[in-house]
Amino acid sequence: MKNYKIHKKFLNKKECDVLSKWIVDNKNNSFFKNAEMGGIRLTTRYSDGFIFPKEAYKIKEKIINKLKIKDFNLPGFKDGMVASYASPGDTCYDHKDPMWKENTITLHCNIKLSDNLGGNPIIDNEKIYLEKGDMWSYPVSEVMHGSDLVTGTVPRTMWVFGFCITQGDYDRLF
Repeated sequence: MKNYKIHKKFLNKKECDVLSKWIVDNKNNSFFKNAEMGGIRLTTRYSDGFIFPKEAYKIKEKIINKLKIKDFNLPGFKDGMVASYASPGDTCYDHKDPMWKENTITLHCNIKLSDNLGGNPIIDNEKIYLEKGDMWSYPVSEVMHGSDLVTGTVPRTMWVFGFCITQGDYDRLF
């Protein structure tokens, strides 16, 4: 049994471009900080006091409806979302994320927003190849994960939607 699911073309080009543009336009603001994951990625994970685009909240609702997540809490980062900008040369070391709420599993639903080369997710030593608009969901508090090197000239933009889910939702999803 796989410990992740890929939802091909979860977002269309316009939705990807709106979120990606927000990341590129804001990556030099103080609320984007070094991800501290072994690379040079910038992320909103460690910040508050800014506003995500309204489209991000609509997409979060789309994910909740698609996956039929019923009983959940949000992880301890702003609105359960993280915007990520990875320059060519970035990578992410193998790790597990924390369990944000006791007796739950931290689920991430990540969406690739750019047509970059490399930066592919690696989950339990399996490299996953994705296209712009694809979403991959996986229990980040349960499995080792990271990414390979972003290559080429196009940065990787990605949006993370996090949920603290019950064991029942986990069993149903995976």
